Amino acid sequence: MGFIGFSGRQAMLAGVASVALLSVPATTWAQDKAGDAAADGQDDSADKPSETDNTILVFGRAERLIGQAGAASEGGVAGADIEVRPLLRPAELLEATPGLIATQHSGGGKANQYFLRGFNLDHGTDFAVYIDDMPMNFRTHGHGQGYLDVNGLIPEAVERLDYRKGPYRADTGDFGFVGSSYITTRDKMDPFAVVEVGMYDYARFVAGGSLKVGSGDLLFVGQAKYNNGPWDLPEDYDGYSGLLKYSAPLFDGEFQASLNIYSATWAPTEQIPERAIGTLVTDAYGTLDPTLRGSTEREILTVGYKSDTWRITGYLQHYDWNLLSNFTFFLDDPVNGDQLRQYDKRWTYGGRIERTVEVNDALSLRAGTELREDSQPRVGLDRTIAGVKNFTVGAFDVKESSAAFYAEAIVRPVDRLMVIGGLRGDWYRFRTTALEGDASWDGLVKDHGVFPKIGVNYEVADGVALYANWGEGFHSNDSRGVTSPIDPAPGVVQGTMKEVGARFERGGLILTGVYWWSYIDSELIYVGDAGAVEPSDPGRRHGYELTAFWKPNSWLALDGVWTGSKARYVGLPDGENYVPGALESAGELGVSSIFPEWNAAIRFRYLGPHALIEDNSERGEPTLLVNLRAAWTPSRYKGWEIYGEVLNLFDSKAHDIDYFYATRLPGEPVDGIEGRQSRIVEPRQLRVGFKKTF
Repeated sequence: MGFIGFSGRQAMLAGVASVALLSVPATTWAQDKAGDAAADGQDDSADKPSETDNTILVFGRAERLIGQAGAASEGGVAGADIEVRPLLRPAELLEATPGLIATQHSGGGKANQYFLRGFNLDHGTDFAVYIDDMPMNFRTHGHGQGYLDVNGLIPEAVERLDYRKGPYRADTGDFGFVGSSYITTRDKMDPFAVVEVGMYDYARFVAGGSLKVGSGDLLFVGQAKYNNGPWDLPEDYDGYSGLLKYSAPLFDGEFQASLNIYSATWAPTEQIPERAIGTLVTDAYGTLDPTLRGSTEREILTVGYKSDTWRITGYLQHYDWNLLSNFTFFLDDPVNGDQLRQYDKRWTYGGRIERTVEVNDALSLRAGTELREDSQPRVGLDRTIAGVKNFTVGAFDVKESSAAFYAEAIVRPVDRLMVIGGLRGDWYRFRTTALEGDASWDGLVKDHGVFPKIGVNYEVADGVALYANWGEGFHSNDSRGVTSPIDPAPGVVQGTMKEVGARFERGGLILTGVYWWSYIDSELIYVGDAGAVEPSDPGRRHGYELTAFWKPNSWLALDGVWTGSKARYVGLPDGENYVPGALESAGELGVSSIFPEWNAAIRFRYLGPHALIEDNSERGEPTLLVNLRAAWTPSRYKGWEIYGEVLNLFDSKAHDIDYFYATRLPGEPVDGIEGRQSRIVEPRQLRVGFKKTF
C-alpha cells in the first residue's frame, strides 16, 4: 500500500531527491527576515534578487551555518519555506525538521503522532517544541506523557522554525532527547484576510495585521476553522485560535508579551480493526463508536526579553481538555464496552533566565535556570457508556515541579575550530493525591539527573566542515506512574545520543550527512489509553540522515531529506527485539516555482516500512503522499492572491497510522482477536483560498 503509480525504487529516489522551491514576491516578503546568510560573508549570489523578475528570494534553508551551528543536524526554515508549503494539518509545519513525520490516528483536535530517528514518539515524548520560548509539551497528561498539541497554530503567524536533533545543547531539557523545534512568531505584518474553503465542508477564515503602539508593534491574528472530513461520522471540528503580541525595543534588546488562545471541539474517527471493514463498517472511513467526542481549551500568556546577553521568559497557561476514546471495543467489558474518557485540567507556570557573556573572541559563556510547575486539580480516566460516566478508574490531584540549571561554553581555540561543552541538571518533584477510583493513590517522589554534552566542529576547507557530538538527555515520566505503589516508573529516564556529520556550503548548494547512535535506559511511560504503566526494555538505535538544498537559479530551489534507522530493544533475543512503530526510512520531495504573478509547489512525503510487533512478523507498509499548491498573484490587482491545494494528489489508500493488538467485536471470543488496527489517510481533496493584503 501507499504507492499509487510509484514503484518502491521510485519512492526511494523521490525521497533522496527531495526538492522545494522557496521564493516569494517582494511585496509579500520585503519586510521579512532573510536569515543570517548574508552576514557571514559567504557567496550568496543565488539569494540575490533577479534583475528581470524583481523578486526577493527568502530561504531559511539557505542560511550559512558553518561556524554557527553546533551540529551538522541543526538548521532552520523561514520565509517561503513556510509560505509555499501545502498543509493538510498544522503539525505538518513541524515536518520542516528533516526526517520528522506527523500523522494522525484520531480527530483533527487531537495531538498528532510523531516519528523521528527510529522513535515512535507517540504524541510528543522525546520531541520538544517551543513557541516563542514557551514549552508546548505537557507533562503528566491525561492521554500520555509529552502530549504535543499544535492544532491551534496559525501558519500565517509563523515567522521561522529552527530545529535540532539530539540532546547536544544545554538549554533544552525535558522531551528534547531525540529532537526539538523552536517556533518564532511574527512581530509585525501588513493587515490581511484569508478565506479558504474545500471539500468535506472544510472552511478556514484568518485575519490579522499589526499597528504601531508607542515605540513598539501590536500584532493580532485570529483564525476560525471548520471541517467534517471524509469520515462516515462527521468530524464536526470547530476550532478557534488567536494571537495577540506586543513587541518593543527595551534597553539593548526587545521586550515581548503575547497571548495565545485556542478552543476546539470535534468528533474523532479513530483507527479500526481491519477485519471490521466490509462487515461492520462499509469502508475504511467508518467508525465503530459514533459517540466519541473531544474538546480543548488552552490559553497561554508569555512575557519575555531578549538581547545579546539576556534571555528572560515567563509564562502562565490554563488548560482544560477531555477526550472520549474506544480502542478495544468489547475486550474488557463485553456488556458495556470499553469506551473511556480521559481528562486534564491544569494551570502551568514557569520561566527561564539566561545570561550570555562574550569573554573574548575565542570564548563565550552562558548559564541559565528554568523553573516550572504544573498544578492539575483533576486528571484521570473514567469508563463511559456512550459518553455517560459509568465509573472512575482513577482520578488524581497532581502537582509536578521542576528546577533546572545549565551552563555552556563555546571555545574557538584556533581559526575554524569550535568546541562546545555543556552541563545540565534537572530536579523533579512528583506528588499525586487520590481523588476517586480504585486505580488512584497518594504519593510523593523526587528524582533528578545530570546531563553532560560535548560537540566539536572544524571547517577543513572553505565551505566544508566536519562535526562530532555526544550528549545525554532525558524525558520525565507521568507522575501517576512515578508514584505508583506497584512497580513504579523512574521519574527521569536518561539516554545517550552521539553523531558524526559533515556540512558542505558553496554557492547555492548546501549538503549535510549525519550518522547517529542512541541508547535510552527505558521506554517506560504512562499510557493514558490503558490508564496504566507499561514497561519496556532499554532501546538502542542507529541510523543516518542526508539532506540537501540547491538553488540553481533565481526562481528555483531544491531541498531534500532521506533518513534510515534501525531500532531494537536491548535484552531480548535477536529477531524478537524490534521496536514497534519505529520507521526504518523516511523522506521528502518537493518541486516549486514562483514568478511575479504565479507560483506552484508540489511535495512528496514518504513514511517508510516498520515493524508492528517485536518479532517483525507483522509489518506496516510504506505510505507515499503527494500534495500540490498553486497560486496566482496578479500584478494588476495588487495585494490579491488566489490559490488552490490538492492534498493526496494521487488519492492514496495507504495508512496514516497502523498498530497490531487485541480487540473484541460483538460475537467474537471473550479474549478478543489480535489483529491490525489502522486509520486510512484522508482521500484526495481540493481546497481553494483567497488572500487580500492591505
